Amino acid sequence: MKKTLLLLIIMAALGALFCAPALAQEPVYGGVLKWHEVSNPPKLDPHMPTDTTSSRVSYVLFDNLVMNSLDGQTVEPWLAESWTVSDDRKVWTFKLRPGVYFHAETEGGQKTANGGREVTADDWKWSFERMVRDNSPRAYFIDCIEGYQELADKKATEWSGIKVLDKYTLEITLKEPFAPFLSVLAYNSFVVVPKEDVEKWGKEFNFHPVGTGPFVFEEWKQDQRVVTKRNPNYWRKDEQGRQLPYLDGWELVVIPDGTVAWEEFKAGNIDMFRDIPERLVPEGREILGASLLEGPQPGTYYYGFNNDAAPFKDNQKLRQAINYAVNREMISELVMEGLYYPAKGVLPPSMPGYNPDLKGYEFNPEKAKQLMKEAGYENGFETTLQVNQNVLHAAVAEAIQAQVAELGIKMNIRIVDWGVHLDNLARGEYEMYRMGWVVDYLDPDNFLYVNLHSSNIGEQGNYARYQNPEVDKMLADARVESDPAKRMELYQKAEAIIVDEAPWLFLFYYYNNLATQKWTHGATLPAFGNYTSRMETVWMDKK
Repeated sequence: MKKTLLLLIIMAALGALFCAPALAQEPVYGGVLKWHEVSNPPKLDPHMPTDTTSSRVSYVLFDNLVMNSLDGQTVEPWLAESWTVSDDRKVWTFKLRPGVYFHAETEGGQKTANGGREVTADDWKWSFERMVRDNSPRAYFIDCIEGYQELADKKATEWSGIKVLDKYTLEITLKEPFAPFLSVLAYNSFVVVPKEDVEKWGKEFNFHPVGTGPFVFEEWKQDQRVVTKRNPNYWRKDEQGRQLPYLDGWELVVIPDGTVAWEEFKAGNIDMFRDIPERLVPEGREILGASLLEGPQPGTYYYGFNNDAAPFKDNQKLRQAINYAVNREMISELVMEGLYYPAKGVLPPSMPGYNPDLKGYEFNPEKAKQLMKEAGYENGFETTLQVNQNVLHAAVAEAIQAQVAELGIKMNIRIVDWGVHLDNLARGEYEMYRMGWVVDYLDPDNFLYVNLHSSNIGEQGNYARYQNPEVDKMLADARVESDPAKRMELYQKAEAIIVDEAPWLFLFYYYNNLATQKWTHGATLPAFGNYTSRMETVWMDKK
């Protein structure tokens, strides 16, 4: 186990990893690829998701101005061909790619309101404004743009910081420099949508999504599948100048039970299996060889405490006690095949600002008992942990349940569907909860500000409802600091305070994999995780 963990941590420290098997032959067109997910995507309206399952669909149906490179180290042009930034780092000017068209059809072949017209700068301005007007939970990612608050407060009818200079030129002015701005724009919510279709469908646009991506939406059977077909007018071409995508269609298949899904995969009924269960990784390696793509992922798996309600509110020692009571190494070994590295804090090793000297919480049952006594719970207490439905999550929860029982803690486990889980967290209806955060943009701001700044309490990301004015100030200052070294220093100081106050039970840094059939080619495991794999360049020699 130790060798495996060491290998993963070295790989992560070297930077984001991506894998792609070599192509043995020229790509061919055709086939419908079936992609496995354990849960139904809560949202198909691209401006509304906060989860990776919905995001997976967004990357298939929609496009951003810019996109993260596969290795996660740079931001690449996408629907913006190029951009410039002013000397004061506040004015960003994007030159848009001409010849990009919205999808011309939706479910059942019905024509869309826009009829498949060309995308212009007006569409981008309207799409950004729509995120604010319709209360997208990710709109605040770009609250740095001048005029954001006026639009959010409905004191303005348009976003003053976003201007259309001409048909293919978009200008965005920030209130002040924001270091990760370009990376933020690569996040899956910041895509263009057609005004006509959104107005036609209203809230039902969630069930009739129209974008510019490589695949066109056809059907959504709740808790079963999402079906798409090839976009014949997609703007991208391969290196030989041939039209992408290669596939006739892409289908998300929902099978909650990982063992059942694995049997379906082995039977050839699933072409790509996202995150095969850890216990099946050894078998997957044996069967698939290089077709099983593996690597560390810049993400953190944690349990959150409700810091705004008893028994965890204003009881730092109780939260610390539970952190000391958990044997992370043992759980990784027994439940996760040694693939997940025990977490010391919030930031994973591949994240800029990661502090290798952060002490974190070792397994120390005696210290945990002493802290329980000091916290006023010497004889234990009863609490409920809410976990979203997944075999791995249930197994981890049961292992932790057994370990904290040694302190007299009766931890009840409540398992709910993913959508219900998110709704309950947004409302604060829990005592403890399971969650993971996979990076949206490779900057500590995405972890620390999004998940732990008090302005983001609730559905915006701070589910733990953590509040600390000193931490808030550090995280806000780091967003506008132009000196990279000073930024990282602020983040490390803030994280040290957060770890000491223990609003989370810090558990593991993520590992991820993507199982692909040997007839499936061109698959990638990007640095940001398997849910961001690019489907337009995948092809199959089995129809």
